[in-house]
Amino acid sequence: MAFRKIDAARFLAAVLAVTMTLGFTGCNNGDDDSSSSSVSSGSDDENKIENHKVGYIFRESASESGFAAQLCEQRDRASTRSSVETCYIENVTLTDFEGAVKALSNDGCTDIVACSPTYANVLNAVAKKYLDLNFISIGAIDGGINVSAYCEATYQGAYVAGLVADFNSSAKKIGVVVDPGLTSEVAVVNAVQLGSQLNQDGGSTVYTAAAESDKEIEQAINELRKNGCDVIVCYTNSAHSADYCEKNNIKFIGCLDYSEEENKFSNMIMYFYCRRDSYFLAQFKSMKLGTWATDAYIGDMSNGTVNVSPALKKAANDGTQKLIDAIVPYITGGTAIVFKGPIKDASGNVKLLETDELTDSQILGMNWYVEHVEAVGDFRQAQTEIKPNQFDIKT
Repeated sequence: MAFRKIDAARFLAAVLAVTMTLGFTGCNNGDDDSSSSSVSSGSDDENKIENHKVGYIFRESASESGFAAQLCEQRDRASTRSSVETCYIENVTLTDFEGAVKALSNDGCTDIVACSPTYANVLNAVAKKYLDLNFISIGAIDGGINVSAYCEATYQGAYVAGLVADFNSSAKKIGVVVDPGLTSEVAVVNAVQLGSQLNQDGGSTVYTAAAESDKEIEQAINELRKNGCDVIVCYTNSAHSADYCEKNNIKFIGCLDYSEEENKFSNMIMYFYCRRDSYFLAQFKSMKLGTWATDAYIGDMSNGTVNVSPALKKAANDGTQKLIDAIVPYITGGTAIVFKGPIKDASGNVKLLETDELTDSQILGMNWYVEHVEAVGDFRQAQTEIKPNQFDIKT
């Protein structure tokens, strides 16, 4: 999976050529089963159906607004449509991951979905102890003998966000508040800066700050504002980053599915998000038919996993939608490779030559910022861990 980086001059020429009636390819506000995994769902032959119970493990609260909550809703929809029983445990730390697996196994789960890339550090080792279970590792690019890897090219949405943020920024300073526990958070920050280059030569200066809890998010956004950022791109599990920007009259771009809540925001320019319903549904169907197999699947714009919203008229500058309409087909069609050279790092060193492209694993493991990106603080503090064996299994 790779997407060709297009230079600003070429892109702006395409904008002039595009008409306002061009379809918004990347917008998907309804349930779409067009994306699928490499396993076949087959037909529901009652003689073949197996009994499965799928347990989800969340790093954060699935009952509060945020990534975990939306992923939990997607789990529930796929469960209802496939008639596969599911349950989950929330607020599970890395230390307690194996204990959560054991609790779900004791509860009758046959399959486990690890819902944070943080768990990838221990998942394969734990999975070897539970060979009677099958695992799906969200945020991983490599699986194992009983582990299927699932990853998302969220940075594609961030690439569009960078273009839009630059177009709507007077200061040409963009802030990104980011939760390091989310998938490829460095790639997301870098994609914002590279996307901003599509609107102007060199793009905006991008400042980034790390945060997890609501209090930390507020501190991070305040620091970004001190650095002159007049548009904030949110990439946090918690929806509080969007709420805080709205409360403080700060223009921002969201990272969750706000398709049913757009009217409550007057400062949101747009948002980017992921839909996993179809992926889960395909996995559940294959489990029932006994055809499930380990795989490595990447959700992106081309298969409908990564989506971007239309420009929201209350906050977006005139012309924003035209830019979105122009760039999205390039990404969905595979023409726009985000991480293709030439690219320099934040110190000005050449990281990619003009013909170089980053692989999926290099993007996922990216630990360096591109030129014109500056990290201004890590506001995370130690979190209180739940005690082992106190796992509340919910349905």
